[in-house]
Amino acid sequence: FTMAVVRAAKRRKLSPPEPAARIFSSRYASLPQTPGWNLEQGYEQRPRKQKQQVENTRLPIKTAEGRIERLTSPARDQEDEADRESILSVSEQQQLATEETQPEETIEIPLRQQIIEAKEELARIGTLLSEDPEEHIGGFKKLGDIAASTNATIKTLALATQLAVYKDVIPGYRIRPLGELDKTEKVSKDVRKLRSFEQALVGNYQNYVKELAKCAKPSSDDTFEATASVANVAISCACALLLAVPHFNLRSDLIKILVSKLSGKRRDANFIKCLETLEKLFREDEDGDPSLDGVGQITKMMKARDYRTDESVINSFLHLRLLSELSSRGSQTRIDKSTADGPNGKKPKFKKEFRTKKQRKILKERKTVEKEFKEADAIASHEDRERLQSETLKLVFVTYFRILKARVPNLTGAVLEGLAKYAHLINQDFFGDLLEALKDLIAASSEDSIQDDADNDTLDEFHDDTSPSQDPLRQSLLSTTTAFALLEGQD
Repeated sequence: FTMAVVRAAKRRKLSPPEPAARIFSSRYASLPQTPGWNLEQGYEQRPRKQKQQVENTRLPIKTAEGRIERLTSPARDQEDEADRESILSVSEQQQLATEETQPEETIEIPLRQQIIEAKEELARIGTLLSEDPEEHIGGFKKLGDIAASTNATIKTLALATQLAVYKDVIPGYRIRPLGELDKTEKVSKDVRKLRSFEQALVGNYQNYVKELAKCAKPSSDDTFEATASVANVAISCACALLLAVPHFNLRSDLIKILVSKLSGKRRDANFIKCLETLEKLFREDEDGDPSLDGVGQITKMMKARDYRTDESVINSFLHLRLLSELSSRGSQTRIDKSTADGPNGKKPKFKKEFRTKKQRKILKERKTVEKEFKEADAIASHEDRERLQSETLKLVFVTYFRILKARVPNLTGAVLEGLAKYAHLINQDFFGDLLEALKDLIAASSEDSIQDDADNDTLDEFHDDTSPSQDPLRQSLLSTTTAFALLEGQD
């Protein structure tokens, strides 16, 4: 058995493949103006500018809507802006430059739309200030900027909004200015924040009062109706603010606005409103300082105008609480006893209420807290109140005596009524001179009653038909009543 011999296949020797660049260059080298493959290798091998990773150090914030937003750092924003500018082509940059150089066309907003937007902005700022004035202290300046508008409607809305805001946020004490020592001393963070808020509040409140005084003055503008409406709102705001916060700063400026209106010749609605405001201030004053301030400014105004004012201005002194605690005289025949005592001078017996030990402890703590609150209240002491009311009474009597000496016809009746009311507070050293003046008034009234009615009806330029007639009989009766009031209770 013989096996067939199979011849092995002959292997062919293969050469390694040539690079593509060599094949490309050898194949197309003979062609003219053919770019070589290696021209793009220079751009490929050029080093790239890698963007540096800037670490964001700003914390995320939570917006008013409840969303969480992450803020980017200013450096990253500048790099993004630089990258964006580098991407723009030259033509696009030129186009943007031409657009920036062109002036923007101002779009005129209708007046109705301006008023609506102002109302919404005022409501938003007022709400923020009422909720947390310390965190939104810049809202006071924004309200002042809106009040500086030339539109009468927007101006009145801003003044009324500021009135409501200041009545709500003004504290129950007077803020004193900080001295050099207060600014340099070390205080806690809370105290520093409170002082900053108080000074900002006083500064913006002062600007508001100045704006009220400016708007309350009569203007010779062409738009008389618009100016008159703004003046009415300004006077109303000043009156409401004076009654709401008479203890706060700039009270004298508010009183000055009202007194300047009382010095005019016209007896209009604003005149009556200012007069009623001062009368209510005098009635409700418990400290005596606001009354002294008001009486002082009224007397200065009357003296400067040579007492040519309306009789109702003098009658406002009748509403003063001058030494009301000492006005009643004690009886010489009996002794006044406390109303809490019984008919026999014994205190009535009350049934003792049963309380547990815990209830007695809570009641004791409550009484201690109430006592501390009373001590912390800004209530003037009896001595200070008596001193202030004494100074007020002195100003009133000086004004009364000067008017009697000047023989101002339309103010004599009001002066006699005031002397009759406060006769028990006049010093006995002045009784002789005062009785002589009353005697002269009665004699002059008797002589005037004999003369003709034409000679008797000499009216002052401020006297009108609504004021009481200058009847000589009325002056005689008032003089007699005042004399009896002076001598009442004298030994």
